[in-house]
Amino acid sequence: MRETLIEKEILTREDVMEILKIGRSTFYKLLQTGELKGFKEGNRYKVPVESIEEYVDKRMN
Repeated sequence: MRETLIEKEILTREDVMEILKIGRSTFYKLLQTGELKGFKEGNRYKVPVESIEEYVDKRMN
């Protein structure tokens, strides 16, 4: 069954940095290069969990 938008988890910059064990500059670099998909809401970046999963899968191959 297709997951609805409301069911998807959205993470903050701090969450992503902790999960991937990366620094702030690496976080922004991944967003700028498109390796990690996210969006800016106000002055905060948000990243869907799905994007992190895709990034990790690509790195593992």
